[in-house]
Amino acid sequence: MKRYRISDDGKTLVVVKDSIVDKHLRYDGRILAGIMSSFWGNIEAEEVKLAGRNVVGGDIICERAIIGPKSEFNRLIAKGNVIIFPKCRGKYVEADSVIIREGCVIGAVKANRIVIDGLAKIGMIEGGKIIASKDL
Repeated sequence: MKRYRISDDGKTLVVVKDSIVDKHLRYDGRILAGIMSSFWGNIEAEEVKLAGRNVVGGDIICERAIIGPKSEFNRLIAKGNVIIFPKCRGKYVEADSVIIREGCVIGAVKANRIVIDGLAKIGMIEGGKIIASKDL
């Protein structure tokens, strides 16, 4: 069941928790998804914020992204900053700056600046500046 609404200012599309969106979702503004939402298609927006335990079957294409804990996605392509919270799973991330938290499993990361905070499993890393730290 897809349940979403537009905020009062018209700049944010809010996807209610436990929603299932079975089509591509494109919005000129910000997309904010509640916990345990499922997206079967692509998500395209200026800014994407996913709460915990979301599943995205398609691609995430945006300017900036925040991916909540225990979320799963295929490809994430952003022009700006990306923050991936603990225990997320993804196949590919491409952005200008990426912060990856502890427990994430990601196939490949391509960015100018990559910060890995804690133990994360990453298949391939391609970047200009790579920082790995246990504590930040």
